[in-house]
Amino acid sequence: MNEEDLPLSEKLLLTMHNLCIVRPEIAKTGEEIARTIRLTLDNVLGILDNHEANGYVKSFTDQMGAKRFYLTSLGMIKVCSSFT
Repeated sequence: MNEEDLPLSEKLLLTMHNLCIVRPEIAKTGEEIARTIRLTLDNVLGILDNHEANGYVKSFTDQMGAKRFYLTSLGMIKVCSSFT
């Protein structure tokens, strides 16, 4: 499957994977991810919430009060399985 053919939700996971957002230390805010993938913040947060419910993404609130997201190992498997 070609990257252009992926649904937005899977493109978001792929973007997080490509940017190595795979550990809490390098987690990104919804705003940062939205800018990178060029989607609205509301759209990105909705997708991230769904991915978190499915175990593909985890979130936490940093010391400044910002919610940050990173890809889980299950999310990495999901990304890799999109291309097999």
